[in-house]
Amino acid sequence: MKKYLAMFLAFSSLLLVGCGKEKTEEVKKPIAVSVQMAKGGDIENTNNFTGTTKIKDETAVTVEMAGTVEQVYANLGQEVKKGDKLLTIKGDDVRNSIKQAKAALELAQANYNNTTGGSIDSQQNQLDNSLKLAQMQYDEAKRNYDIYTQLYSSGAISEDQYKKIELSLNQAEQQLELAQKTYDTSTEKSIPQLKELAEKQLSQAQTSYDIASENLDKLTLTAPVDGVITTKNANENEMISQQQPAFVISSNNMLEIDLSVTQKDIDNFKVGEEIDIEIGGQSVKGNIDYVPTTIDGQTNLYTVKVVFNNAETNFRAGMSADVKLSIEKQEGTITVPKKAVFEEDGNKYVYIASSDNLAVKTQVETGITTEKTVEITSGVTDSDTVIIGGISLISDGTLIFPVEKED
Repeated sequence: MKKYLAMFLAFSSLLLVGCGKEKTEEVKKPIAVSVQMAKGGDIENTNNFTGTTKIKDETAVTVEMAGTVEQVYANLGQEVKKGDKLLTIKGDDVRNSIKQAKAALELAQANYNNTTGGSIDSQQNQLDNSLKLAQMQYDEAKRNYDIYTQLYSSGAISEDQYKKIELSLNQAEQQLELAQKTYDTSTEKSIPQLKELAEKQLSQAQTSYDIASENLDKLTLTAPVDGVITTKNANENEMISQQQPAFVISSNNMLEIDLSVTQKDIDNFKVGEEIDIEIGGQSVKGNIDYVPTTIDGQTNLYTVKVVFNNAETNFRAGMSADVKLSIEKQEGTITVPKKAVFEEDGNKYVYIASSDNLAVKTQVETGITTEKTVEITSGVTDSDTVIIGGISLISDGTLIFPVEKED
């Protein structure tokens, strides 16, 4: 700046020296123009989109067996951790089933031990025990069948669950018939046949006991993930089933932003690409999570999903978000202000201020253009000073007085 001012004063002095003397020739006056150094660096063109934050991950939590709610431990808006108790179901029937199944298992084990001991004198006792055991297993299977038939009729359990209970009843009935037939014809049965029957009864008793024990665990519903309770459909002393989630747990750690995008812009979105997001004056990095291939039938726009990690920023769902998408970007290039470039006869030019303060018209090739900046791919280096103001007043070779402008 000081260099250009000194040159201007020198020009002015030359004009004053000639005052009072006869002029032999006319001195050209310099044209004042604004200049700015070309820059080396990056240039990026972006599009801005607006959306609203919302919860990305929601987990529906459903009970594993139907029943009456005994106690509820979680309420709407409550923050829970994985493994926290949410509710319990009344389990008198389940506990009674475990007791009966355990008694049947112990009897089956005793019967099996006696049978495999090989004592012929104890065959009658073994047959008695086998018949009693088969009757107990059938009675328990019939009781469960009656209970689950009522639940199935009311829609509280699935058809698959009902079919399993029905199969258990059929198996127990077959075992009872076999035990009765074996008992009635005991004199015709051999030791190996009795052993086979005892082994089957022990296996059936163990299976019944395992199922009953597993049902005890199903009486307690726990949180499968960390999050906040956003839906609650469970109340004490009311029936609950698998048909409807007891709770919905939402995680605020990942938020989603849905963007409505036109056909012109949709090809610029790539799944996994990093993207800049601004919410309430704060900037975060996100990623494009989903790019649809079809438009929304109601809006005729594409709904692109952007997600970001909210664990540290802790934004809330429902906040307005500005998303900046990089359309094109070039690193390590030359840029000049957009107003420095002009066209003539289909070609693009800039004026470069020479070291002797002349405007040098220079043809250039351009690349990325933003709102204020143009990439120069050839014709200008980062050591050149380009003219950005007063271009209409000059031509190639015009004497100039450059005034440097800041960004």
